[in-house]
Amino acid sequence: MTSTVLDGVFCLLLISAAVVTVTTATPREPAGEGRAADVASTLATSTATVNYTLTPRTELTDVEGTEDDDAFGRTAHGTLAELLARAAVGELTVGGRPLSHERAGLSRAVVRAVEAAARTNNTRITAVWRPYPNASVTGRIAVGSRPPPDVSVHAATLTVPSGLPATRADARTAAATNGMAGVADAVAAGVVDGLFPPTRTRQAAGGRASSLVRHRYRLAERRFGADGRATPADGDVDDANDRLAAALSERVARDLRGSNASASAAAERVGVGRVRIVVRTWP
Repeated sequence: MTSTVLDGVFCLLLISAAVVTVTTATPREPAGEGRAADVASTLATSTATVNYTLTPRTELTDVEGTEDDDAFGRTAHGTLAELLARAAVGELTVGGRPLSHERAGLSRAVVRAVEAAARTNNTRITAVWRPYPNASVTGRIAVGSRPPPDVSVHAATLTVPSGLPATRADARTAAATNGMAGVADAVAAGVVDGLFPPTRTRQAAGGRASSLVRHRYRLAERRFGADGRATPADGDVDDANDRLAAALSERVARDLRGSNASASAAAERVGVGRVRIVVRTWP
């Protein structure tokens, strides 16, 4: 089993181009767009290669580790925006609690790469993965300090693929047939299948990384509130993912119902497949 297959279990390569939109927030008199658009352009077009180390067992489960610790070195390549998106998803939290700390090394490496390539003085860059508004399942990474109060702040936004499936079409269909519960099911299925891609996870579960795959499922069970073991049995990744998705769907449904939106409106706001990056600059 190669490290590439194992790494693909949690992170897909981001290949689509970023979409850049410039907006301006000016609590005082505006002074033009500032550097926000330039920094956003740098993130969207400049590429970098970062080296980092996975730390998959910072939280204990009942799965004993049999992996070779030397096998956890990784390399990621992409535009700075793509790397920020990948790191944001890697910082996924559920109800404010991290799903895993294993990609903390990636986040640190990406922050260093962004700071080296873009002028980050008087600049705040935030990448947020939020699969729907007011989600309790989200991921976030920030570079730079917060702007001081009472200054003109200019902003540019980028939309970047998250590496997880785009589920809005499925959510629309589910909203028409099963209401809000259907939207929640579509979102949960997309998140789980993005974190545990069935084909790649099945390959990893049958090889040297099998104990690490089970460990990752245990962590997901814990955070999603799965009833019983959702870890693959005899390589049955589809069944394991279904159990995780069922547990996550309950949380998603609670979030969505709290928005007081209709099922169709909620479906239109689903964004599992994208990360939003905001660049803020000030004088």
